[in-house]
Amino acid sequence: MRLLIIEDDLVLSDLLVNCLLKNYLVDLTSNLEKIENLFDQKSYQAILLSSYVFHSQELKKQAGRVFSKSQAPVLLLTNGQVSKQDFSFLGQRLIDFLHKPFTIDELNLRLGVILFNLSGPKPETCLKYKNLLLDNKSHCLICGKKSLLLSKKEFCLLQLFFKRPKQLFSQSLLANLVWDDEEVIYGNTIATHLSSLRRKIKAITGQDLIKAKRGEGYFLSD
Repeated sequence: MRLLIIEDDLVLSDLLVNCLLKNYLVDLTSNLEKIENLFDQKSYQAILLSSYVFHSQELKKQAGRVFSKSQAPVLLLTNGQVSKQDFSFLGQRLIDFLHKPFTIDELNLRLGVILFNLSGPKPETCLKYKNLLLDNKSHCLICGKKSLLLSKKEFCLLQLFFKRPKQLFSQSLLANLVWDDEEVIYGNTIATHLSSLRRKIKAITGQDLIKAKRGEGYFLSD
């Protein structure tokens, strides 16, 4: 995935690039004219945009013309309050906010949510991973002639892993994507659900497919 960082703070720019290059292709600029050329040449899955473009009507006018060339979702890096009029020049696109100062964990969490929520094809009846099928209607995991009914949370967790088999999911990202704001997460709730899910997968396949990477998160193993 390729990201575009639009930031005029040199220290923050270096920090963002160094951190994000571990997982993404990254382009960096604060020059709106250069951005226009980049949009002509490349496709971006998300844009990290500093609120410096709000500093004048001229900048906003220029940014509006430039951003009409891309509908990539925007993560606004802002150090103050913004009104709807401030970012109306971005048009009808997915927009999220990250207030400065922020931590790298916060940045990765917001980016993870934005990239996961990107518009995609219509939901499939079944998701497939190797010889496993995940039935979106019955919430059953199927392997050959065997099937197991999953709980709602187990199904949502496995759905994430099937859709992004190479992604490492942190507990924070799983909490945001699966539990959202519907309930408070206590203690080992996520670990408990994952432990149950791993036991069910092993019972039907004989394999421990979901692996834990200590201190970082979980991923679907080959």
